Order: sequence, then C-alpha cells, then structure tokens
Amino acid sequence: MKARIFLFTILLSLGTFQLSCKKKGCTDSTATNYDKNAKKNDGSCVYEKDDSYTVPSTYVFTDANGNNTVDFSGQTIRLEMLSELSTYMKTSNTAGTSVSSLLLKSMYANSSYTWSDVLGLGMTGSSKQLKDKTANGDIGVQALFESYMDSLAFLSSNTVTGVESGTPGIAGVYPNDGVKGPYLMSAKGFEYTQLIEKGLMCAVSMYQMTENYLGEVTSDDNTTQVDPTNGKYYTEMEHHWDEAYGYFTSAVDYPTSGIDRFWGKYAKDREVLLGSSTKIINAFRKGRAAISNKDYTTRDEQINIIRNEMEKVCAGTAIHYLNEAKAIISKNTARNHSLSEAISFLSGLKYGYNAIHSVGMTNAQIDLALSYIGTNFNTVTISNLQSAIDEIALRTGLTAYKTEL
Repeated sequence: MKARIFLFTILLSLGTFQLSCKKKGCTDSTATNYDKNAKKNDGSCVYEKDDSYTVPSTYVFTDANGNNTVDFSGQTIRLEMLSELSTYMKTSNTAGTSVSSLLLKSMYANSSYTWSDVLGLGMTGSSKQLKDKTANGDIGVQALFESYMDSLAFLSSNTVTGVESGTPGIAGVYPNDGVKGPYLMSAKGFEYTQLIEKGLMCAVSMYQMTENYLGEVTSDDNTTQVDPTNGKYYTEMEHHWDEAYGYFTSAVDYPTSGIDRFWGKYAKDREVLLGSSTKIINAFRKGRAAISNKDYTTRDEQINIIRNEMEKVCAGTAIHYLNEAKAIISKNTARNHSLSEAISFLSGLKYGYNAIHSVGMTNAQIDLALSYIGTNFNTVTISNLQSAIDEIALRTGLTAYKTEL
C-alpha cells in the first residue's frame, strides 16, 4: 500500500512538473512558434522576416494613428550638458583665466548648477546628469574624471594674463606654435580639457549606446505602448533603441545636421575612408523600423553593425590623431594637443561593447598601445607612435586604412 502511495506521489509530482513547464513559452500570437497553452512568455518567440516595411530616410517614426513614437530628450540634455562643460573648460586656454574645480564637478553631476540651456530643454534642476551615466555609475571611473577636473582647475589657477609660458617640462598655456594653440597643458603635455570631453564621449555616450541600451533591447517588451495617455506612444524596446540613437546624435536628419559635435562629427570625419556615418545611421534607422515590425533578426544584425562601426570610429579617430602627431612631431603645442585627443579615444575604446566583451580590441591590447605612447608627450618618438598605430589598426580591422587615417 505504501509503495502504491509513493508511486502515486511521484506520478502526481511529475504531472505537476509537466503542467508547470507548459505554462512557459511564446505568448505572442503573431509569432511563428506561438503556444496557446503558454501562460508566461519565456522570450523564445520567433517571427517571420518582413521585407515589406519601409525604412525612413530620417529618424522619424509614428504609430498607426500617426503619433510620434520617438523620444530621446534625456540624451539631448546630456549632449547639451557636455557642450556647455566643454565650452567652460576651453576658457582656460586663455592665460589668466581660471576654471573652478567645484563648478566643473557641479556641472558634471548637475548639482546646484544653472545652465545656459539655450535650447530651453529644462536642464537646470532636472534629474539628468553626466556623472551617473559614466560607465554606468562606476565610482572609480567617475573619480578619474573628477581628478582630471582638479588638475585642469589647478593648472588654470597658476596662469598669468597675457603670459603663455607653457613649454615641455613647464605647465601652463602653451602658445600657438604656427600650427595650433594656445592650449593649457601639463608639464608633460597633457591637455585635460580633451581628456575630459573626449573621455566622456566614450565613458558616457559610447558606453550607454553600445553596452547599455543596445544590450537590453533584446529582452524589452515590444507589444504595449508605455503610456499613450501621456504621449508615450512607444514600446519599451522602441524607446531604448531611441535612447541609444540619442547618444549618437540629437539630429533626426543626420547627417544633414548633427555633424558639428561629438560622435556625429567624428563618424562624419571617418566617412570618406570607412563610410562610418552612413553605416551607423542606416543601421539605427533600419533597426528601429525592424523593431516596429517585429523583425528581430534584422534588429540584431543592426546592433552588431553599430557596435562594430563605433569601435572603428573610435579607433580610427585615435589613429588619425596619432598620424597627425607624427607629422608635427617637432611642434610642441600641436603635437601634444593631437596626442591628448589620441589617448582619449584610445582609452575610450574600453567603454565600448566590443572591448568590454573582448570581441574586438581588448583592454590589454589597448593598454599595450597606450604604453607605446607613454606618459610624457614631449619625449615621444615617431617610432613609438607608429607602434601604437600598428597595434590599434591590427586589432580593429583598420590595417588597410592606417596610413590614410
């Protein structure tokens, strides 16, 4: 009797287990593997690829009722914050003009700071900031950028109006050398304004774009509009895709507009050789159209394109500035300015999806390239720079372009 009860208990448990398993599956009736018995979506839905939809020529998308479904206002605010921060930092290139470390950090964290906000975006007092988006809130990376701000403020406080005394071994405003300048630099030639601006382009914008938002869209809901009664006619997946786009450019008609700053500018600069701006913008538009039409195969293809092309833009720009430094190796101000930009983009590669997941140039390879350049720009050699260029090009598929970049 006990044996029969035991056997019945086992069979009952197995039956319960089997029934509970059937509760998970594809619950979307539009999918090819829709399971009418499934009670919980397990993310396994598969859809037929639809080639009938149109990819727009601008980043403008609407729902069936003509309502706008695009919103990347938070990203537009952060790009404006970085623009204002950069403008303020560059005032230190005028000898005798000091910048405040406290003010720089206040701008960085959007803490008790009043923005110019020429576009009327509501920046002052908003919850948006650059600091909490830096490497997704990594306190070590945040501290690094704040240390750059401290160094910039300290150097600027020690300059004298009209005196451009910066020179190799002596910090200060390096004068125009016939090619570029003046720029505030350290004794070893580091231009902290560039390290901060270009560094945040990578640690905030590229990280959020390639790792954060494009990393989470595959698990987002794409069936329900977030809050149509309050004008949020987009799905969660559409919105996160839009936010990734907003870190690339705030221009819906890019590259007609939006080529004057940040990633929109540098992608356009790499267009002739690499076709970067065309590849990235086409992938963003095509991917968004695919999402709206539940074509997830195409969506995922566009994610890979964006990640790979962003790595190439970043690496290609680093190579560009290293080539520039080689050509002006004897011009202290111009060389150090170019090298400051080069190491900012080179170090910034670490914040892209490819480096984070070791599917492109790895952190160790980036550090090797940085070691060739060294920590004193005034003593770097053409051979050093070429070694760095060769390493970057080899690891990012740019060997064929390294001389022309």
